[in-house]
Amino acid sequence: MIENQNTKSDFALFEDELPFEKDGTFKSECRPDKKVKLEDLFKFSRTRGDLQVSIVAAAIAVFFLIFFWSQTGWEKRVLPDGLGSYFAHQLGFIELDGRVSRLGRILKQSWVAPLLCLLVLVPAALMNLWASFKEHKWRKRFLLPTSAYFEMTKYAAALEFVFYFVSYTLLVPYLGYLLSTVLLGLFLPWRLGYRSRTWMIRSLCSSLAIVIIFRSFLQIKTPVSIWLYDQLPSAFRGFMLTYF
Repeated sequence: MIENQNTKSDFALFEDELPFEKDGTFKSECRPDKKVKLEDLFKFSRTRGDLQVSIVAAAIAVFFLIFFWSQTGWEKRVLPDGLGSYFAHQLGFIELDGRVSRLGRILKQSWVAPLLCLLVLVPAALMNLWASFKEHKWRKRFLLPTSAYFEMTKYAAALEFVFYFVSYTLLVPYLGYLLSTVLLGLFLPWRLGYRSRTWMIRSLCSSLAIVIIFRSFLQIKTPVSIWLYDQLPSAFRGFMLTYF
């Protein structure tokens, strides 16, 4: 019996085994794994939630298309006269008299790259939406589940952590990179359930290591004026702005 207990503890990654208290329970929201064939790993299939995601993707593509005409410099485009003859000349089919503008001058204009992207993005998004809609109708016809409530709640839950990172970026100009990173590094593990003293110490050490590597050694850019550092004596303020 003792040997079995020792064997079980050997499989634990850390001494405290789990991030929550020993008396607590762990309930996973992940669905049980199914048997997957190797050839099916990269097989594309439309499941619940595909229609909603396709609608969002199509809406984003249409949004880019609407603002393309006013935000990319299309109104100030410079094109040669006789565009068809110009491209025929570039392909070597005909010869034009006089000075001919170089093709590179056209391709360097700000509207060219967005136009090429939209030529792929918009048709692909609309075709994907149509295929997803047909799949949705097929599932409803055969009374297959179409509710995407579970998937949508997981997407919505992720917005919580987006809020945390946005708050972190807003805190840096006030508290500085050091304190903001330490606060975020301690809060996120605590929020995920890693609340023991051991995990807090690990989180603190990891946060300090990130600050030392990225700010002290690599000198990543941070705001020049930080409210907390402005309250310090001038010599110490310069040191904190330089290394932390």
